Amino acid sequence: MKRLFCLMLSLFLFQCSAFTAFAVDNVLQNQAVNGGVINQNIVFVDLKTDHWAYEAISDLSKKGYINGYEDETFKPDNSITREEFAKLIATTFYLDIPTPKSPSYYDVQADKWSYPYVEAAKDFLTGYYPPGGKAFFSPEIKATREDVAVALVKTLGLTTNDLSNKNILERKFKDVSKVSYGIRDYVAIATERSLISGYEDATFRPDKPITRAEIATLLYRAIKTSAKDQGDGPLLKVSVPEKTTSSTVYISGTVSNNAKVTINGQAVTTIIDGQFKEAFKLDKEGSYELTIIATLTSGKAETVFKKITYELEGPDLKVDDIPEITSSQTISVSGTVTDKNDSYPVVYLNDEKISGSSYFSKNNIVLNEGENVLVFKAKNHMDKVTTVTKRITFTAGGPILKVDEIPDTTNSQTISVSGTVTDKNDSYPVVYLNDEKISGSSHFSKNNIVLTEGENILVFKAKNSADKVTTVTKRITFTSGGPILKVDEIPDTTNSQTISVSGTVTDKNDSYPVVYLNDEKISGSSYFSKNNIVLTEGENILVFKAKNNLDKVTTVTKRITFTAGGPILKVDQLPEKTSSPKISVSGTVTDKNDSYPVVYLNDERIGGSSYFSKNDIPLKSGENTFVFKAVNNLGKSSTVTKSVYYQK
Repeated sequence: MKRLFCLMLSLFLFQCSAFTAFAVDNVLQNQAVNGGVINQNIVFVDLKTDHWAYEAISDLSKKGYINGYEDETFKPDNSITREEFAKLIATTFYLDIPTPKSPSYYDVQADKWSYPYVEAAKDFLTGYYPPGGKAFFSPEIKATREDVAVALVKTLGLTTNDLSNKNILERKFKDVSKVSYGIRDYVAIATERSLISGYEDATFRPDKPITRAEIATLLYRAIKTSAKDQGDGPLLKVSVPEKTTSSTVYISGTVSNNAKVTINGQAVTTIIDGQFKEAFKLDKEGSYELTIIATLTSGKAETVFKKITYELEGPDLKVDDIPEITSSQTISVSGTVTDKNDSYPVVYLNDEKISGSSYFSKNNIVLNEGENVLVFKAKNHMDKVTTVTKRITFTAGGPILKVDEIPDTTNSQTISVSGTVTDKNDSYPVVYLNDEKISGSSHFSKNNIVLTEGENILVFKAKNSADKVTTVTKRITFTSGGPILKVDEIPDTTNSQTISVSGTVTDKNDSYPVVYLNDEKISGSSYFSKNNIVLTEGENILVFKAKNNLDKVTTVTKRITFTAGGPILKVDQLPEKTSSPKISVSGTVTDKNDSYPVVYLNDERIGGSSYFSKNDIPLKSGENTFVFKAVNNLGKSSTVTKSVYYQK
């Protein structure tokens, strides 16, 4: 059984940060390991008391058999590889470490670090032998539960002949078909001897990688099982807190079956499956020596000495949450205080008494700029003190300044601004606009701010009573632009020599912009007009300009083509034939641009007004041609030709 114990220890002698290599002659001795002091209160941050392997891991770690990682974790679910497990077997059992020239497995060559250990352990942790192929070991895959089960059985010197219940796997596990066929008897022996067990769902999970927690449990079980056969005494492991604040402390532990346990001579009455938990009464504050003895029926005994300190604690002081940083100069604090031995512990804040009951509070605590240290002390009638220190940094900060929306650009020369200002520590912060005070209350405004052409910078400052300043900068670009000039419709062409024009002009920054037509001022108000504008023959360009008091100009250009044309000449009806030797003619002539156009008949002037006539015009025999021409003062003419046939 000593060999079994060495085997189980070997599972923790792996050369990684999780295991410590050492040789132990008697695992039941509460002794130092490698010259160190055993830590009886090892706590792993990732291992809770309700973990299924907690007892095994906790007990073995307290004895110094296993270690955790540097970050105070145990990582119970971590696994190891087959080559790492091979090294465990080889080094633990002091196997000859061979270096054969020809490797047994093609995937573990002589230059691999694990080569000698794999060769040494090949009788316990075998490889794989495919038909007609080269044997391989798969050194870097995880060691499985069936690997460990077989190794445990073989290292104990057990064979398949030692199996009593050949149906144990089928009876206990529903996934027995997953166990490799050639090693099922070894797995059955390990199960029968309680070297390894299954899961709650009645599975064995043979191909599942073995975890650190499972290995710890296997070792723990083996130690308990083998303790009764060891010659140095029974197994005894005891857990006692080093310090307690309660007058009753519980002493728990693990002991070999059939062993009796006493604590300071008093028998432990209840031991179930090698586990015990006994209450021990402490009378007063101080240190107590505990002697725990486990005795077998053979008389062999194991003794463990423990020391526990009983010290009453101070009140339970809880301070409600206080922010680390605040911009308020005053704060309120509160909390609760309870004490098992005092119904009215007293609470102090920075040595000032603030309460004598279970609930305490203090309002309007004035803070200094920067860090403030608040020391809460609770003291009971036995002068036991509990202290809670809080730190809060007061950064007064400036007021909260909000400026209402201001456009980025405008064409208005004046604007209005407004906004709000608040301050936790000042009810009336003062607001300045470009260093001019505009307010001393929560709402501020200023109207008719005159802008200059281009970018204007508006700097708003709010200042509180502690001289803390908040600044908001706004920029607005004033582009005044010219007036809005609208010219009423003008035709593209006309045959009238004179026209009239009109329109409107407005400006945000000038009520009376001036309008010019071809540089002649025609208006100084919002409506403008000009009549009897004389056109010249052909295209006429009319340039309208509106100018405001900022000398901004808007221009509208119109073009109109004047085509004068001749007069409208109408000759009254003449007969085509006549037997009369004389004839009279008459008609009308009009012209838009001339009230008195001149009318000619065969180049003889016969009229200079709108109506013309000529009487007793002699006719000659045959065809007589009459050419009427009307000419206006622009030299434009119109011609009408008539013919009369005279026959006697």
